[in-house]
Amino acid sequence: MGKFDKVTVLESRTIYNKHERKVVEDVLRFADGSTHEWVYFRVGRKGRGAVAVAAFTRDNKMVLTRQYRHPFRKLIEDLPAGGMLKGETPQQAALRELEEETGYTAEKLEWIGRFTWAPGAMGPGTVEIFYTKSLKPKGTLNVDEIANIDLVDFETVQERVLKGEYIDSALVIAVLLIAVKGLVSNST
Repeated sequence: MGKFDKVTVLESRTIYNKHERKVVEDVLRFADGSTHEWVYFRVGRKGRGAVAVAAFTRDNKMVLTRQYRHPFRKLIEDLPAGGMLKGETPQQAALRELEEETGYTAEKLEWIGRFTWAPGAMGPGTVEIFYTKSLKPKGTLNVDEIANIDLVDFETVQERVLKGEYIDSALVIAVLLIAVKGLVSNST
């Protein structure tokens, strides 16, 4: 039996719990009898996960949000995204987040992949990524959202991802999935 074949949580305590952010410290015992303290950031609203939407206009412009991200002390380009609310399906959450952050809705959403952030330091939430090219204006932005909207050619987005200029994980992963799956054709 390997060290990680059986892991038992001996103790678990919440170090911080505010604004739907929780830091947990667990004391673990591994199969070989050794123990380890594991501190991690528990993400998601009670494990409901999150969604991100790679939304495109009909002329291959990707809808990006530009938001201030305090840990980086700067504006970061990312996708319309957010946590799932109780009772929502991933598709419902994706449509809600798209509308709240951009004022658009979509006639059709296609699931294209999922990922989890830093599984050793954060968990257990996953991000479900959706793709759409069927945007239509829906309404006004949610006044609680603090985002600017940019429409950027997909080729430019790809170049910026490959150069490391865009660092948001959902954006990077979505762009790579879209490119590999051939969902958006380049104009060149």
